[in-house]
Amino acid sequence: MTVPHAWTPAEGSLQDLLKKYPKPLNALVSGEVPAIVFRKAFNPDHCAGLVERLYERGLAYGPRQSGDGKELVYVGPALVKYSTDPEKLFAYAADTHELFKTLFDGYDDPVKTFYEALSCLAPDKRVMTARESGGRLYGPAVFRVYYAGTGHGPHFDSIAKRQKWFHYEVSRFQHQLAGVMCFQNSEQEGESGEPFLYNCPWTPAVQEYITEGTFSQYVAEQGIPRIQIQLEPGDLYFFFSENIHEVPPVIGEKPRIVLAAFFGMSPDDEEIFVWA
Repeated sequence: MTVPHAWTPAEGSLQDLLKKYPKPLNALVSGEVPAIVFRKAFNPDHCAGLVERLYERGLAYGPRQSGDGKELVYVGPALVKYSTDPEKLFAYAADTHELFKTLFDGYDDPVKTFYEALSCLAPDKRVMTARESGGRLYGPAVFRVYYAGTGHGPHFDSIAKRQKWFHYEVSRFQHQLAGVMCFQNSEQEGESGEPFLYNCPWTPAVQEYITEGTFSQYVAEQGIPRIQIQLEPGDLYFFFSENIHEVPPVIGEKPRIVLAAFFGMSPDDEEIFVWA
């Protein structure tokens, strides 16, 4: 009798990962592994320094003085936020490219680290910031600052399959994935802001459970594997965003801060597009 292997993230050196998974991004898409995790891909001390810089420049604010309001702050353009106004989206993207030229001065460049890690996982493809046919660039990545009470319920991400925004160039890819680099955790341990991944592709039937608020019961009844990705500052992970995933609300006044980006790939396309 063959015992199925546990649904656990792939971790370790790049050489070990490529030896076990010659096409690691395909292993994410197929559900063979839930995530690929690079521990301390970025210097944790640089994470702390850049968090303080975000505060100092007024791009984000530190722990709340009061508990009023719940919001998610973006430093960089988010396509899902500005999708209805392409001019504003691409103008903000251009501003973000300029901002990132100086924001990391004196530190390693986390966006470069993100792109280099992704390139190592797809050596046969060219990883680049997404662009429209006319040459307008998308944002290269986005900082997300999660304050008390903010998170994401169960959902999936796909410009083509969920939003159906076929007027954007990034919709051309067969698969959409994502990467997240942790810069700061909340002050509470456990589920506070730490993402859950489910071995569960989206379907209209699954959406009914999500809409009705009974997805957790469905997962339990069907025995669907799920894992929580626990990160420390400097850790980076990649996952298949078309599977259901969620981010439990942050607890406590210390915000959780990550650098994130989506990327699209197709088996027959030599390019991988990355966008915020």
